[in-house]
Amino acid sequence: MDKLGVLTVERSTMRVLTALGLARDPAIRRGIESALAENPLPQQASGNLFQIDVKGDGGARDHAVGLAVCDEALVLVLVRKSTHAPALFDLVGVVPFAYSILELLLNNSHSAITVADDKGRICYLSPVHEKFLDLKFGESHGKKAEAVIPNSRLGAVARSGKPEYGQLQSINGVTRVVNRIPVTENGQVVGAIGQMIFKGPDSLQRMSQRVEQLRAEVELYKKELLQLRAEGAQGALIGGSVPMQRLRREIETVARLDVPVLIVGESGTGKELVAQAIHLASGRATEASLVSLNLAALPTSLIESELFGYAPGSYTGARRDGQRGKFEQAEGGTLFLDEIADVPMEMQVKLLRVLEDHQVERLGSRSSRRIEFRVVSATNRDLSSLIDEGLFRLDLYYRLSGVILHLPALSERLEDIPLLLSHFVQGFCRRNERPVPAVDADVSNYLASQPWPGNVRQLRHRIEEALVFCDGNSLKVKNFLRNERLPFNRRLMTSGAPVRTQSSDDKASPSAGTLKEAGRQAVLNEIARCGGNKKEAAERLGISRSYLYKILALSNAKQKDRA
Repeated sequence: MDKLGVLTVERSTMRVLTALGLARDPAIRRGIESALAENPLPQQASGNLFQIDVKGDGGARDHAVGLAVCDEALVLVLVRKSTHAPALFDLVGVVPFAYSILELLLNNSHSAITVADDKGRICYLSPVHEKFLDLKFGESHGKKAEAVIPNSRLGAVARSGKPEYGQLQSINGVTRVVNRIPVTENGQVVGAIGQMIFKGPDSLQRMSQRVEQLRAEVELYKKELLQLRAEGAQGALIGGSVPMQRLRREIETVARLDVPVLIVGESGTGKELVAQAIHLASGRATEASLVSLNLAALPTSLIESELFGYAPGSYTGARRDGQRGKFEQAEGGTLFLDEIADVPMEMQVKLLRVLEDHQVERLGSRSSRRIEFRVVSATNRDLSSLIDEGLFRLDLYYRLSGVILHLPALSERLEDIPLLLSHFVQGFCRRNERPVPAVDADVSNYLASQPWPGNVRQLRHRIEEALVFCDGNSLKVKNFLRNERLPFNRRLMTSGAPVRTQSSDDKASPSAGTLKEAGRQAVLNEIARCGGNKKEAAERLGISRSYLYKILALSNAKQKDRA
């Protein structure tokens, strides 16, 4: 079916003289005659647009667009289907200097246009581009775009049909901004057009140089940032003790190797900090971030979907578009599996398979895809005992423990407590916008004398708790001991005195210690440390002097009763 048409009408009588193409359609012709009768005719050498409402034989309505151009004797009507080439039709018909506009676009000295067919062969090259490439007129026609223009991707865009906007292209040592746009007809890609800012004023040249400079700076800053982050992760492992120096050396050694790492240590020793340090020092941080999953914090029913993800509609309540699992999120990076000993036995087989072949299949999906990742795992439990009890697979253990890092407990590096104390005090005050208080010299000794079953995490909690209760000027030992309003056994625990709770077996034992006896002993120990100064001992214990005398008096009375 014709999509364009021409109709000439005698202006004085409105008699049709010629009808070609689409204008020969009786319905279209009636629509044109009606539109000309209802619309005022344009002035000489100008034109106007109008819509033609066409009713076909089947009763359905269609539309066409007419453009009327007049002179003194004739009315020339150009007509097209409303869906066909509207912009070019309207531009050529309405704008008297439309030809000059098209000529400017093709010969603009500030930009170049290249046209290629669907095979990537050049059909047209702007004159300014031919001059720059030292080509004669038409010399490039029929040649592959990449053979004529260095680094050209115009052929790839023509073949794929995928546009590329704002791309940087280097030609003869100069970088330009390029758009590559596929051209379609009737839903099929017939070619592609390339638009390049080719030549312009000095400001454009400076912008190009600035883009190059900024790109180089971004790469430099990216490298420096990764280095700083890696150093920061290492710096978060506070301490200069021999065990900590050994740990840092081991992290630097294993980080650059593509081997799985198993981190073993008590709760609160900083296993996740070690995992972050390994990831940042490995170079994988440029590809992806560290993805973490605490297996002990999830119910068994959710572990599989969290690890492997699920396909759309795989179960009731699932997201429509499905969900990526942790393995997919960690693609190109590092997956940190904390509390690996808590993974259920039924999941260990599937986890083992993924670690062996890196093929990940979502729940409810029938296909798998290969994922490149590194796994770092951690536990505070004895995996050897779990293996002996049949609760952990030996083959999975071997897959996870390519390298084993042992984290020292705080009790093994008490000499690090002064550094940890300073680090936590400054961090707390910075977060809460408080001045950093002076720290009494005996605070470090007091902290070193305490048992730390919770390791560095517990130490941090106790230091921040003491900072809440200090006067803001200085941090003293007494700030680590709560006042007498707290249960007395709590004060004894914070002072480091041993406290025993009576069991049913202890009740029959005449030598079992009571809380009061332990309290008296704690008071006597503190008085001895203070050289007999009861006032100073009471301040250190966080109790009043009268209450201290009361404890001593009750204990002395009880001893007299026993005598």
